[in-house]
Amino acid sequence: MKKKTREWFGNRHQLLSDYGTREDAYAFVLDRLIKRVEYNKTEAGIRGLVKGRVKGFDAFYRKLLEKNVDRAIANPFEDIADIVGLRVVVPFLEDVHSIETLIKKSFDVLEVENKSRELSIGEFGYDSTHVTVEVPQDILDEAGLAEILVCEIQIRTILQDAWAEVEHELVYKTGIDNSAVEASIRRKLIALNATLSLADITFQELRDYQKKRAQDVQVRHQKLLDKVSTIPEKMALRAGGDAANMARDETAAGSETSESNTMFMEALDAHLDNRLERALELYTQILLETPNHYIYNHRGLVYFAMSDYRKAVDDFTAAIELQPGDTRVYTNRGLAYRMLREYESALADFERSIDINPFWADTFYGRALTHYDMGNVSAALADCDVAIDIKPGFKQVVRFKQFLLSIMQGA
Repeated sequence: MKKKTREWFGNRHQLLSDYGTREDAYAFVLDRLIKRVEYNKTEAGIRGLVKGRVKGFDAFYRKLLEKNVDRAIANPFEDIADIVGLRVVVPFLEDVHSIETLIKKSFDVLEVENKSRELSIGEFGYDSTHVTVEVPQDILDEAGLAEILVCEIQIRTILQDAWAEVEHELVYKTGIDNSAVEASIRRKLIALNATLSLADITFQELRDYQKKRAQDVQVRHQKLLDKVSTIPEKMALRAGGDAANMARDETAAGSETSESNTMFMEALDAHLDNRLERALELYTQILLETPNHYIYNHRGLVYFAMSDYRKAVDDFTAAIELQPGDTRVYTNRGLAYRMLREYESALADFERSIDINPFWADTFYGRALTHYDMGNVSAALADCDVAIDIKPGFKQVVRFKQFLLSIMQGA
């Protein structure tokens, strides 16, 4: 075996020369791979940082000698898998799997390794997914490389990446073998490793919880405001904004104190479960302690669901006084005015909402319903068209437009 290693000792100078002729091409390949992974990641809606490096000659040569102990290497520039290396750093554990799936769809994958599964409890390594891929032929052609080239893509969370960087400085770069590390230091490293692993798991659990709450809001919010509907098909308007906006409201509204946050979450649960009296009681308690425009908006929605539109208007007005720039509250108050048949006030609120944010489809839908109530079918139809342009998948508006067209055809 050692004879194979020695075969490369005498060729170091030639290897260095060959490596030098390829170095610029490797840099070009790295740039193209980073841009391709970054583009695919962004298109998939995954947040994260893509970075990379070209392995320096000394590190390349050292790895060649190590690998050649186990097997003869005929062409090191094809056999060393990480001359070009990428790393994708993402916020959450689920993103690691998403990026791995994305890479499998975008490249020809040769190997996938999960480093944590290869380590015993006494070793310091941390979770990391390594995917070895073939560099696409079009990139090789642009770079002017004739041989096959593979690339290793490491996928880590932010915490995994932080651990890897620190471990590299503490252990790897010092050349200390794991077995030689003092027992007390080993215990500290293992404990820290476990703490970071738990933190990653906890962050993922928190994200899962937030997603579940947003889904709950989305499922039940339509039911909550079903009373807005006035046309024969019983179409409902979402008067309080989408689930993501409501989820952000929850965080902002509950940020004052831990106690108020707990009360707010209980109030929101009651609100979504249609236990409106309980939600009203809790929102009122919170407002007595900390007046907040988000809470006034939520309580206004409760009054709206209870058909107490005048009190809903009062709460939406209080919210606007505290935060004049929230387009959703103007739209909500416009809908309440509409239910009170105070159409001019409703239209004024919809206009103000559009002035603040002209790209929120819900406002145009609310104004379309108001125009319909006032007998102005052509204006209602025009607002439906704008709403559909902004949000092509807005099914309620599409159905309402079909209803309006049927009226016009019947006339």
